[in-house]
Amino acid sequence: MAGLGISSFLKSYQTGQIVNNFPDAREGEMQHTVVRVGLFGLTGSGKSSFVNTVLRCLEGKEELAMVQSSGAEGTVVLEEFAFGGEGTDKPGFFLFDTRGFDVLGDEAHNEMLAILNGDKRGGQFIRRGKPIKTSMSGQDYKLSREVHVVLWFVKGTDPRLESGTYQSHMAFLKMQLHKRAVKTLTIITHDDELQRKGCTDQQRHNIAEQAREITGSDQDQTYFITNYMREKHFPSGQEQQVLDIIKTALTAAEYTIRMRQSKRKMQKRKEKSH
Repeated sequence: MAGLGISSFLKSYQTGQIVNNFPDAREGEMQHTVVRVGLFGLTGSGKSSFVNTVLRCLEGKEELAMVQSSGAEGTVVLEEFAFGGEGTDKPGFFLFDTRGFDVLGDEAHNEMLAILNGDKRGGQFIRRGKPIKTSMSGQDYKLSREVHVVLWFVKGTDPRLESGTYQSHMAFLKMQLHKRAVKTLTIITHDDELQRKGCTDQQRHNIAEQAREITGSDQDQTYFITNYMREKHFPSGQEQQVLDIIKTALTAAEYTIRMRQSKRKMQKRKEKSH
């Protein structure tokens, strides 16, 4: 199993524990705010496998997240998983396992913005093929309902990486994440397949560069991981890496919350001065 230190930390984690200073928070706001981590990516990119790894490491549970086989039209459920807050009546953070798409178009953008803004939350149905009412700007939303950090999953063996198809589809959403000051971590999955194919260091470097073009994340927040499968041995080092990713995401989320609180306060001052 993964190292007990980070595992224990995540089990007991409460929002605000890392940054521990939110000077522009409204009265009582942090008591009602729980970090919300959005998992985005195309169908088959490994989002649900990642959730299942976290479930296994932190709660000893096996494969509760639904592994999706299709991103077709229809009714889908936004799955929400609560972690942390051990010994309290409030979870420390949520993972939102969003349903993947086969391609990223206007409908996907609209759905993802609705999730980012908190218009679609865990357990709610999303009817694909029908528009969702949401804000394009993300303004005037409750910070406690928004997604605070995004893990963007990219399948390392997907040929669309090299062709540039991903980049053109992702440009709009990357811009929206930047406008909202929402940090993105890039998770390149199926690393075991890359290793079996004899992927060289240079090829891995190229894959990471191509993936970061899509997501806009920093170099030190780009990760190669192996997908967890119940019937296969999963190295403890891989478990440790997944938990490290979660802690990095929580840190980024807390800074996003603080930044958006400060931005909100400055905006209010500007409005009063006019």
